[in-house]
Amino acid sequence: MINENINNYIFLPLLFLILFLQITLIPQLFAGSIIPNLLLILLIAVSFLYKSSEIFYVSFFCAFILDIFSDVYFGPVIISILAAIFVSSYLGHYFLKKIFSLNLFLISFLGVVVCNVLYFVLINLNNLYAADLNRLAVVVMFEIIYAAIFIYPFVYCVRISIFNFRNKNEN
Repeated sequence: MINENINNYIFLPLLFLILFLQITLIPQLFAGSIIPNLLLILLIAVSFLYKSSEIFYVSFFCAFILDIFSDVYFGPVIISILAAIFVSSYLGHYFLKKIFSLNLFLISFLGVVVCNVLYFVLINLNNLYAADLNRLAVVVMFEIIYAAIFIYPFVYCVRISIFNFRNKNEN
């Protein structure tokens, strides 16, 4: 189902490396539950560059793997990541005229906020009145900082790999 645009030489190894690190090493490095979701940031970066629907298949696969290894019941990770990818892809299609602009950061921040708020609501659905909103604000703030740090390098790496892959196929 994945076409040759997504099947390039930098994106897939980077995706599997970050997926492996997100499951194994990254949760061990950060205290508490404020773990940077680098996989979400990579998927948001890719959603800006690929205008096809195959990014949802890749996002579903990655979210499914993360949901298997999560410590909550099955489903919230898949729903929140797919919602964030949908929002960032939709807004990127309409509002992102130049790829490296302020809109790149704003749309990625909105995607991170959508993912974290939806995840928070889904895991606290049965006792939403007793949920800790201060904790949500801290997690969203740190995720936005991580997104600000990593969104530009991820977009740049994936964009370079697309450019190199297309030039190689044209020759």
